[in-house]
Amino acid sequence: MNAIGSHTVPTHLVAELALHLRNSGSKLSVVQAATAAIRAWIAANSPQPSPAPADPASSQGYQWKTLFLPSGTELRMSTRQSTYHARVEGDDILFQGRRVSPRGFTLAVVGEGRNAWRDVWLRLPGERYWKQAVSCRADQERTLRGQAAKGPASPADTVAAAALVMSDALKTMLELVERVSARPVHADERRTTGARREEDILADHCAFD
Repeated sequence: MNAIGSHTVPTHLVAELALHLRNSGSKLSVVQAATAAIRAWIAANSPQPSPAPADPASSQGYQWKTLFLPSGTELRMSTRQSTYHARVEGDDILFQGRRVSPRGFTLAVVGEGRNAWRDVWLRLPGERYWKQAVSCRADQERTLRGQAAKGPASPADTVAAAALVMSDALKTMLELVERVSARPVHADERRTTGARREEDILADHCAFD
């Protein structure tokens, strides 16, 4: 059985796709664009694997007011003479082998007169650069507010949203196809074989597996 012959794409649909690619300035060929669209639709409608069990270590960390410091976060404070480091281990901040709070860290380094939010710099796990503690707090608060406004996003919600987008796109394409198929094609609009562009030939012969 010829699988290609039994799944031939309508030529007017291929022609419409070719026209869209040309008008939009896309560098994709008709075959590349159609392949990408089909794969995106399959991915959006495929069952998603169950999420991996949560790593208990990922929930460990130190809660500093509204800022959560995951286990592995590094803390740094500098003076004119030296730079000092502490680290979040499990649920505690350790400095020179003893547990401290962020303020306790500043007190141990320079005593009174320093503001921990301003003078302590942080590097969260997986991050490359250090950031001032007050900046990390602002970033985390913005993220939490955004998540609260959107509500929890599950894998099922993500797939449903992608499927909805693909459905809308397919409806739009069908409307375009209907308009194109209703428009008469004049003989002088077609090219001779020697001068025809790639998308014209594909419009007559393109088929997909």
